Amino acid sequence: MAATDALQHDLRTAYSRLLVRRAHRRRVATVSVLASVGALLLGAAALGAATLLGWPAPRHVQNDIAAVDRGLPADLRLNPDVEHARAVASTASATLYAASLRDGGSCTEIVTTGDRGRGATCATAADRARRAIELAAPSDEGAGIDSPVVLGGRINATGSRLEAVYADGSTDDVELGEDRYFLFEVPAEHRRSVHASGLELVSRNGDGSIVGRASLPADWDDSAVPDEQAPLYVSTRSNDSDLTKVYGLEGHVSAPGAVSLELDYGDGTQATIPIGADGSYDYAVPPDHIGDFMKQRTLAALDKGGNVVASTTVAAVAYWRAQARTAP
Repeated sequence: MAATDALQHDLRTAYSRLLVRRAHRRRVATVSVLASVGALLLGAAALGAATLLGWPAPRHVQNDIAAVDRGLPADLRLNPDVEHARAVASTASATLYAASLRDGGSCTEIVTTGDRGRGATCATAADRARRAIELAAPSDEGAGIDSPVVLGGRINATGSRLEAVYADGSTDDVELGEDRYFLFEVPAEHRRSVHASGLELVSRNGDGSIVGRASLPADWDDSAVPDEQAPLYVSTRSNDSDLTKVYGLEGHVSAPGAVSLELDYGDGTQATIPIGADGSYDYAVPPDHIGDFMKQRTLAALDKGGNVVASTTVAAVAYWRAQARTAP
């Protein structure tokens, strides 16, 4: 264990003990002023739940969350409050951490066994208004149908309860953490079903009425389609210090009859890109065009007669992130 992670562990342990001591004092005070045994038990249960959460996020989680803004211009940055990122939901072997956004949204990351961060995701206040339930489900290529499944997210609707509904109609209750965040480990007996068929999350209010749904699709952890199977696959090369720029393109062409590529810069100029015998290509963008990709550009595969047999759009990473953050 790294020194910083060991420190985080010690701090987490100390913080949890402090909360327990505070909760104990609150329970003692509650006993002296409450006459109702039922109210006392309810208060103790609430305090017990509170002691499980709220510890600060490890440095590596803070770094992962901060990275959502890396290389983006100021007007696209979300500026999550990583210094105050905290645990908002947990299970026996996983924790969900959240960092607040200024507009009321948040960025979160699930950490699983071995203190393994599974990638940060963000939801703005506008995203929350559109999604009744936020849902993230990390997966591992080739992990197998019996591998653990962890789901995390937040109820954005007014629901106070959450349940997982499996393909066979059976259900499990999902425990909520702070501020309607949740983290759920699918029981071993349902893992195969979820790997094969996904599941649905259903949020209900106090009277049992459904107020929101979210689906984990059947193909959520399917293997990625190999690049070679796409008619025209393109990947951009960028420097993570400035993701508005594109320094090169590379990829693979499998469209029948394709002999060359043509990149349209949108200003009346085109670049011809040769295709290798194995269908691969590699192109260095000229310096005067590396900043031209904050708009979509067209890359077309041409046959011997100059006819388009496949095409796709090309844009900078910052462009796609901007689209994702402003999508309806």
